[in-house]
Amino acid sequence: MSKKNIYVIYGNKSVEHEVSIVSAKTIINNLDREKYDIYPVFIDKEGKWIPLDKIEKQIEDVAELTATTDLSISKSLAEFLNTYINDENTVFFPIVHGTYGEDGCMQGLFECLDVPYVGNGVLSSAISFDKGIANDLFSIHNVPQGRYHVFEKTNMDDFDEDVLIEKIGLPMYVKPCNAGSSVGVSPVYKKEDIKTALDNAFKYDNRVVCEEEILGDELQVSVIGNEDPKASLPGGFIVETKFLDYNTKYHDDTIIPLIPYEKMSKEETEKIRQIAIDAYRANNCSGLARVDIFLRDKDRALLVNEINSMPGMTGHSMTPVLWGVTDGTTYPELLDKLIDLAVDAYNKKNNIVKTLD
Repeated sequence: MSKKNIYVIYGNKSVEHEVSIVSAKTIINNLDREKYDIYPVFIDKEGKWIPLDKIEKQIEDVAELTATTDLSISKSLAEFLNTYINDENTVFFPIVHGTYGEDGCMQGLFECLDVPYVGNGVLSSAISFDKGIANDLFSIHNVPQGRYHVFEKTNMDDFDEDVLIEKIGLPMYVKPCNAGSSVGVSPVYKKEDIKTALDNAFKYDNRVVCEEEILGDELQVSVIGNEDPKASLPGGFIVETKFLDYNTKYHDDTIIPLIPYEKMSKEETEKIRQIAIDAYRANNCSGLARVDIFLRDKDRALLVNEINSMPGMTGHSMTPVLWGVTDGTTYPELLDKLIDLAVDAYNKKNNIVKTLD
């Protein structure tokens, strides 16, 4: 049986650029060399695509996965498109976070190239990345969540802080609809700070979502699958702060993981897994996603916070770790599943009639 050509795509213009490279290193080192030929594709912070040589050995340092080019973005992308192995054994594995990577843009490129790729499609990536639209879909599909309201930058003439407070309450969080890693997010504790928080969020997007503060543990559930998704056991963290900004998420050594999260009953555990699947289906997800869900202190209600359509895949990331404790799936086995799901989704899309005779 022929080996599959796996193009691991990582980096990009994102605050999570470095996290993406670490994830790529972990993926590359865990892909089975007996099944796959592995080709790294680095996207630098300017957005230039730089294909590297086929990987034959284990990667020791992330520096081995970076490079430079004098080509423009368009010419570097054209060079990659002219050189990748374009046959039925090729699968793209993007581990790219943020704008252009998780928002459907890159997935649209892959669709145009007619190549199987790991993860969510164009639509599910776009709607999962947009917090406002994702919240609307959760509401339509009766997925439990906190109170929220979405504002458009061009429709703020009649804005009234008192009306917002009546709807959401205080404290609240103000977030750009399309941004990751807590960029542009502000906690708001008093009425006078709402306008400043909105102005800050509008720097990063033309749409902003305001969400009520929910006190309790924020848990994470990994979901994988296409038509029949499965949810992992929940995991959580012990943190010293209510608000996880970028530095806290990635550089705070005081965060203690709870994997699996065991401070809930068997019934609550099964309920949170089903809620994660419901959120996954509401956003039309496929491949994989991570669903973040609050366990509210005052009444133990389970409320979805957000869905991440391309979660981190470092050795310490929740997705691989949770599957290890849920059913013993190893990291290499998880990668096999994700690649198989990508090929399955591709084959089913190709069975759809797209032309009229």
